Amino acid sequence: MKICFFGAGNMGGTILEAVIKTGGHSVSVYDPSPDVRERFASFQGVTFCESESEAAAGADLAVVAVKPVVIRSLLDNVENVIKGSSTIVLSVAAGVKMHEFVRRFGPDHPVVRAMPNLPALVGSGFTGLYFNEKASRDPRKNIIEDIFGKIGGIRLCCNEYEIDKMIPVTSSSPAYVCLLIEAMADGAVRLGFRRDEAYKMCAQAVLGTADYILKTNIHPGALKDMICSPQGTTIEAVAALERDGFRAAVLDAMDKCFDKLNQ
Repeated sequence: MKICFFGAGNMGGTILEAVIKTGGHSVSVYDPSPDVRERFASFQGVTFCESESEAAAGADLAVVAVKPVVIRSLLDNVENVIKGSSTIVLSVAAGVKMHEFVRRFGPDHPVVRAMPNLPALVGSGFTGLYFNEKASRDPRKNIIEDIFGKIGGIRLCCNEYEIDKMIPVTSSSPAYVCLLIEAMADGAVRLGFRRDEAYKMCAQAVLGTADYILKTNIHPGALKDMICSPQGTTIEAVAALERDGFRAAVLDAMDKCFDKLNQ
């Protein structure tokens, strides 16, 4: 399959590497950044193009991994190449609705929205995928699922609204976790640990707990109960978090994130 990339920065480059791992694909890239060219200079089967239209020519799959602010300019440059073709257009541009692409390429054009998150950069991400009706019947759908499976878990969404609902759940949530790790590290420093030790210990605690939940399928509440001994230290810490509205703050943050998306 010939796959073209419009943008191969952090997320686009991660997906490009996943494409290379799946093997058997030729890749064309349009990205003016010299850093991107240097990053993929040694990869076989990757060709850098001088224009978006050159990259898109003859592509089976076009991955749109540019900032939302330049989407319309990009579509202006590739509309004549992609419209009327069988190229599947896959967008990872957050907040850009599918109708932007359907309006340009036609209601029967295969379009996919993907919502990966930051941990995908280290192969531990989670991606929501929504295929419009045309794309869902395309045999290349399995290849797209395989590509994103290389960078973490995936969820097939039954409508585009579910993609938007995943943004506060998986796309924005690494920022919440960063705040948790930073606060825990501050507490560790307060107890006398060095800052570098504190971040390492706290990040590993979060990673290990998440890994345990995923591998055992244990309910988080059940795991919390296992850790909290009667009249112990952990239950005192949990009680303090509950008094200070820890759960309510997380729920409110996710609501605010989703509300902002729909303004």
